[in-house]
Amino acid sequence: MAFKATPQMLGVPDFGLIHIDPVETAKAFQAYLDTASRLTGVSLDDIDRRVMKAPDDPEKVTLFELITLGMKLFDAVVWLHAKRPVSHPLMIDPTITTETIASTHDIARSVFYVYFMLLTQARYPAATPTADQARIPNFLKTIMGMADGQHVYMSRICSFAPQKFDPAWVRHVSFSNFGQEVLSRFGLGVAGYRMFGPFGLYDHRSDMPANLAPAFAFARSVSKAPASWSVHPLTRDPNILTARGNLNKNLGNLILDAFTDAQIDEMVNAKILFKKPDREASHRNYLTWTANDDITGSGRIFPA
Repeated sequence: MAFKATPQMLGVPDFGLIHIDPVETAKAFQAYLDTASRLTGVSLDDIDRRVMKAPDDPEKVTLFELITLGMKLFDAVVWLHAKRPVSHPLMIDPTITTETIASTHDIARSVFYVYFMLLTQARYPAATPTADQARIPNFLKTIMGMADGQHVYMSRICSFAPQKFDPAWVRHVSFSNFGQEVLSRFGLGVAGYRMFGPFGLYDHRSDMPANLAPAFAFARSVSKAPASWSVHPLTRDPNILTARGNLNKNLGNLILDAFTDAQIDEMVNAKILFKKPDREASHRNYLTWTANDDITGSGRIFPA
């Protein structure tokens, strides 16, 4: 008689394997991925919650009261954003005294220093002395009298790695009460526009290839347009990378192709450019750029 296998006869083996549901797994991972994908975000465990003494009312303590008690400004902002969490209470530190707490004037100058660096260079000052530090504009050192090391200003208002503190706050600062000297300096340029600068100041060389005319016209249009948050590196529209590629590297190639060596040397000597661009062979988007300015948008940095 022929052998006939039946479920009852074979049984069901246990392979010890768990097969995941891809959809449900993605849902479980989403919050973790959202958090890890962001460069910013400060843990309450990372902030310095020490104060000179307990505030009169910990449940209603203000930002100003916290900094006068010795808490650093950025740390205090994070703690207040967390709604004064009881899981991370303020800590009394008797070594903090009125003499060791920075004055509100020094704090204000430090905040301005940081703001200026973010707006003009799109990076926080170094929190500690390092070799890879941002170049400090002479305006801060000579005009504003802020000649201390950049870490002095940063460490005065922040105890953690400042890169975790979302720099997009600069977009929402009002210029209405700024001093004229500062406004005039901002008018010389903000982050994201340095490589566009030459196109608004120089004509291209006489023998520039004709196919570069649209790219040159685009770069000139952007250089003369009002500074935009869509172009600023801290708030740049991600669609720009898709449409135009890496702006700085493409503009560097275009500078090499559109201007003479003598013009470029003059740009460097006049500090219009930091240095002569390096050729970036893999960045060729500029060869197909159209002339229309489709990146400035309406988000002006400086109100009309």
